[in-house]
Order: sequence, then C-alpha cells, then structure tokens
Amino acid sequence: MPAYYDQPAIFNTVSAEDANRFQKLPFYLVKNEVKQFPRWNVFDQLFGTIDWEQNEGNVMRGVTPQRSPVGRAMFFPQPITTIPNKDVYQVTESIEQAIVYMHRFESFQFNFIPSFNSFWKGYIQFADKDIVEKIAIANNQFIETMLWSNAPNVYVAGSGLVTGCPINQMNSANSTVPGSKTTAWLIATTVGSNQQPGVQNNLRLRDVERATINLQEDMAAPPFEGARNMPKDNEGLKGKYVLITSTEAWFNFKYDPDVNQLKSINLDLLFEDFHGLLHGVTTVKFHRYPMRYNVVDVTDPGGNVLYAAGTPIAPEIYDDTDGKWKPNPYWTSLATAPYEIAWMLGADTAKTIKVGPPPKEFSSTSMSAEKFYSLRWNGEVKLTDQVLIQYANGAYDLNQYGTQLKFISQCAMGYLVGERRYSIPIIFKRQRPAVNTI
Repeated sequence: MPAYYDQPAIFNTVSAEDANRFQKLPFYLVKNEVKQFPRWNVFDQLFGTIDWEQNEGNVMRGVTPQRSPVGRAMFFPQPITTIPNKDVYQVTESIEQAIVYMHRFESFQFNFIPSFNSFWKGYIQFADKDIVEKIAIANNQFIETMLWSNAPNVYVAGSGLVTGCPINQMNSANSTVPGSKTTAWLIATTVGSNQQPGVQNNLRLRDVERATINLQEDMAAPPFEGARNMPKDNEGLKGKYVLITSTEAWFNFKYDPDVNQLKSINLDLLFEDFHGLLHGVTTVKFHRYPMRYNVVDVTDPGGNVLYAAGTPIAPEIYDDTDGKWKPNPYWTSLATAPYEIAWMLGADTAKTIKVGPPPKEFSSTSMSAEKFYSLRWNGEVKLTDQVLIQYANGAYDLNQYGTQLKFISQCAMGYLVGERRYSIPIIFKRQRPAVNTI
C-alpha cells in the first residue's frame, strides 16, 4: 500500500523506501512547489487570503461591517416648502469565528548513501512533487468540505433552490451531528421528500442560469474581481461568478436541450485556468476531483459495502495487481456514482488560510540560497533525518549516522465564513453524451 490516510501522529515510523532511490536534495525542489500549488488548488485560488504563522492562536475571528438595508421600494421626499423628513442609518457588524486545523504529511523514509547521491536523479523530485500535490489536494478538499457544511441553500438540478439547509459543522462520520448535512439529509434531498422534488436531470445550462439568478438576485452575491494565488493575473474573471464543475458536466453543455435556442452563447476559452463564459456573467473552472456519491450502498462483487449510501466516493485507488494508481472505477461509473456536486460561487463567501510558498519571493531568478533557507511557509515540505531505524533483529536506532531521511510537512488549515449565502452547491445527475443518436 503506497499511502496511508488519517493515521495517528505516531504511526509507521520506520516505513522505508528502497535504499537506492534517494538522491541529494537539489534547489529545484522549491520550484516544484511553486508550480504545483496553482495546478491543484481550485478553491484556494478564489478564497485563500489569510496569512497564518505559528503562535498566532488557534481561533480565527472575523468582524464584518454590515451596511444598513435598503428598506423601501419607492421614495417620496417632502416638497421643499415643507419640513423635510430624514433617514437615519446605523452601521452594524457581524462576527464569524472558526478554529484552525492542523494536519501532517510525510513520505516513506529514504536511505541516504553519500556515494550514491546521484542515483535515481528523478526520484526525489517525483517524491517531492507527489507530497506537495497531496497537500494541495487535501487543502482543496478541506475548503470544499467547509463550503458544503456552511451552505444554507442547495440547488437541485431540474427542481430549483432548496433553502434552510443545515449549516452545523459536519464530522468524518457524516451522520451523527444534529443540524448538519448528514448522509440521510443528502439522500432525502437528492431523491426528494416532504413535497420537495429531488434531482430531475443532469447539469444543464438552464440550471446554471437559474442558480446564477439565485446567487445574484436572491442572495445579492458580488461577482469576483480576480483570482488569488495564481501564477499570473486572470483578467477574465473580473465581474464574473464562477461555476466549478467537472469536465464531464462541461462536455454535456453542447448537447443541452436549450443550446440551439441560445444563438449568442459564448463558450470560447477565456484564459488559462478558467474555461468558458456562460450567459455573459458566469465563467467555468474545472474540478479534478468533484464529490460523487450514490443514494444506495456501493458494494463490491462479493456484496461487501465499500461506500455507504450518501458517502462521497474516493476518486482514486491503488491497484495491487499491477502496482499502479488508477481512477476509482466506482467513482467514474455512472452506475455506482450517479450524482455529483458542482458549485456556483460569488466573491467573499469565505477567507481561507493560504497553503504553499509565497509566489513573490520565488519569481526572482536572483534569489540566493541564504534567503531561500531563511524562508518558512505554511505547508512547507522539509527534509529531516530525525527518524527511527529498525534493524532485522528488531532493535531501534536513533539514526545518529544520518543514513535515513524523509520528507515531512505540517499544514495549518482554516476557513472563516464571510457570507454563507454567496455559495450555492448544485446537486445533479451525471450524464455523458450518447454514443450515437439513432
């Protein structure tokens, strides 16, 4: 098994790589981190604004000024010859509070033999790339989990907006916290209950437009004015809402029942990370690992439950037969994972703790090694020799000769609510274009 998830802090201390696979740590390790984070962080590009360092506390508190509401639809001032009326406005504030989370990421141990430090030149680079990628994906999944937990409204494809949804914090069991989006709640919302119809169709342009109207008109969500943590500016995002969905759902748009009636629709590519403008106000960003699930238990051929009903399915697996990672067939199949969740987002939904290196310092080619080693950032991947060695007779050694090394990283993650109603998850039925039209 090449990976272990959600293990205790003290776990598997002596899992080691092949002794001949390690090579000297080169400077290009950091350049890999800068390149990788923008590629995998879908949500952090939109919300990652909070810098966090150690000793800053474990609770984030956000205080947001609230303007007075527009309290009338028509306005009748008094004639100038009479005593005028007046409006009196009071500015208030709202407070949101959230705790900071922490997670650790490690590689297996590498056996360091100085005389072989040029062996397998690409391996250590590949191992670093892998752990950096997993940190970015984990942060992305954390933000999406928090978005889902805090969303007070859910759009159901073909049915419309469901309001008053649970917003209490979920747990890993996803079933035991009162007032949260439990698996039972998700199943009932998907299939329909209490005179509320469930999912009727795949993600269609009409649903996207309805959800955009809900976001703009009913929730008064502002559009984005740019993307954060990006390798370069994305001017095309200014003044737009963002739909985050899978490429599978995107490819279906050209076969949409309404597409022939939308003569002026713009589906052209806009810029690097965002993939199309819909109805002039919504741009699309692809989600590599969207949440997919079933409303019944997913079982293996032997009848064993792999994924309980309403539980998101893991997107990838490790295949013992050929020793390779692969897309999880239970996640890709429309039969075992028939439902998917997309996102319609406006600006200022939340602020999140930034994960990854600051791009400014690493955009300069003249950066000295001394400056590099003095920098520290959240989620930094380090190389350490503070590991235990276990010998064949079962004895342990403190690695006093430094022959074993491994990558380690500790990452703080945080999600501070801005305005919950500015994000709307869209539940829809998965579909792919028909093989033929006969």
